[in-house]
Amino acid sequence: MKKIAKLFLSLVMMLGLVACGDSGSDGGADDQITLTFWGHQNEAWNEAYREVAKKFEEENPDIKINFEFFPYDQFESKVQTSLMSDGDGADIYELWGGWGIDFAPTGALAPVSEDIQKNIEENYYEPTYGSLMHEGTLYGFPLEFNIEYGGMLVNDTLMNEYGLKVPTTWEELRTTAKDATKMEGDQFVTKGFDFVNWDSVPYIFTSMIMTQGGTYMNEDGTFNFQTPEAKVALQELYDMVSVDKVTDLEGLTGGGELEGYQQLFAGNTVMVPRGPWTIAEGEFSFGLEYGTDFEYVGMPWYGDNPSFAAETGWSIAVNGNTKEQEAAMKFVEFFSQEDILLDFNVACAQIPADKNVATDPAFVEKMEFAAPLVDILDYGHFIGYFNTDVYKEEINDMFVKLNSGTYANVDEALAALEKSLNDKINK
Repeated sequence: MKKIAKLFLSLVMMLGLVACGDSGSDGGADDQITLTFWGHQNEAWNEAYREVAKKFEEENPDIKINFEFFPYDQFESKVQTSLMSDGDGADIYELWGGWGIDFAPTGALAPVSEDIQKNIEENYYEPTYGSLMHEGTLYGFPLEFNIEYGGMLVNDTLMNEYGLKVPTTWEELRTTAKDATKMEGDQFVTKGFDFVNWDSVPYIFTSMIMTQGGTYMNEDGTFNFQTPEAKVALQELYDMVSVDKVTDLEGLTGGGELEGYQQLFAGNTVMVPRGPWTIAEGEFSFGLEYGTDFEYVGMPWYGDNPSFAAETGWSIAVNGNTKEQEAAMKFVEFFSQEDILLDFNVACAQIPADKNVATDPAFVEKMEFAAPLVDILDYGHFIGYFNTDVYKEEINDMFVKLNSGTYANVDEALAALEKSLNDKINK
């Protein structure tokens, strides 16, 4: 990044970081604006941001981006504390899209320019910016299509050992999952299809409703799970755990040292639905070879109408109270260039929010494993303008209770879920 030659001016710049927006320096042609960017710690992502900033600073030598990255378990509360107070913190935030629901209506975030909003509404996938909208105005820039449905990891070593093939239909998935499950007494040797995790249960359940032609919400925004489609979907998932026993509840109740996808990499699970971000861990943490030891494939649809719900993922947003809003928006505008986004999404192993980038042959060429997901992005729909953490928490809690015997049957479980969600989200 560009360095300032004069020591005194450097000290002024450093002191200017103490307060958001108070980052300019006095006098002279060498004045430089320093913008503070807050993000969460992720080595690959952090380096990708720095690469974008390096290119930006080369074209804008009067602006410097200063990054501060925090552990994720601290980052959310730090951002929320900053934005709920007077905005004293960063000029630019890496923002989980769902947080936009809390902050866009308050003035804590600055609206993007009309040109950027027009480009996003015309060229980006709808789920990627839904939570950043408020009363027709966009308050952030989406970086990714946060897709937690549609792809799954497959342990090729175990598939070959058991003489199995990757399933292409839901019926084949059920059969393959049962054939891949091996037990010694009451203990799993291998789980056939471990879909029980925080993201997968809610998103598979929701998609199963949608692919049957059903819906999970009424026109007034309240939840409705008293439908034939919801009952069929939940019964199917219940049967896979409590009848077929191709997995258990450990992914939601705890008790294991490794998550389901990590168990797959360790040779204890055959199929796991998760996002493509898991692939790097298989290669680097477990020393496996993609395409030989494991692969990432499309997950079969349950019904005849391909459809799934997705929530708004990682984005960047400008502090509504920063004095350097113009410079901060200039960085956002720079980020919106398709070549910049392509390189950034590849470096972060993200699915692009921009349709032109996602469908660019160069993207799939560089991220081969993304192909199964890129193929289904047009079937994605914005999950809805509500707190998705509460949505997932309530579905997962219901699923655990159903399989643990708290509810007598699927009908009782769905009635409890509908009431709980409407009480907590729709007041």
